[in-house]
Amino acid sequence: MRGENVSGDAARWVMDLRGTGPSALAGVRRWATGQCSHLGTDHLADVLLVVDELAANAYTHGGGPLRARITAMTTPCRVVVEVDDASPAHPQVHPPAPEAHRTSGWGMFLIEELADTWGVHENHEAGGKTVWARLSCGTRARSPCL
Repeated sequence: MRGENVSGDAARWVMDLRGTGPSALAGVRRWATGQCSHLGTDHLADVLLVVDELAANAYTHGGGPLRARITAMTTPCRVVVEVDDASPAHPQVHPPAPEAHRTSGWGMFLIEELADTWGVHENHEAGGKTVWARLSCGTRARSPCL
């Protein structure tokens, strides 16, 4: 994680996802829910959507996620979600064609809409990348956390 993504008192959690498949996504959401139980309902829902989309993208486009990390700051209230994978290819952000039968392609577009900011940096250890997103409470339609 880069220094500009984190400030304030922070707690960090890591989930090892090496060797898992897409069926692990429910476990990733449960893990994130347990780590972020202090968040307000709106903030938690957005964090869960972002961690799910980043991990799903890693399964679909990155050869599978290696690790997911959550860093929760209390001052100010914000969460940084990171997912490492072994692919150097960066995610694309563009809404897919508005076709009723499409079942995928909206992930990074949704993250772009929900996150305060997001980015990608090389992960030399994995030979791939880390995709991260930062979500603060009390912004847009997200009510302040407790």
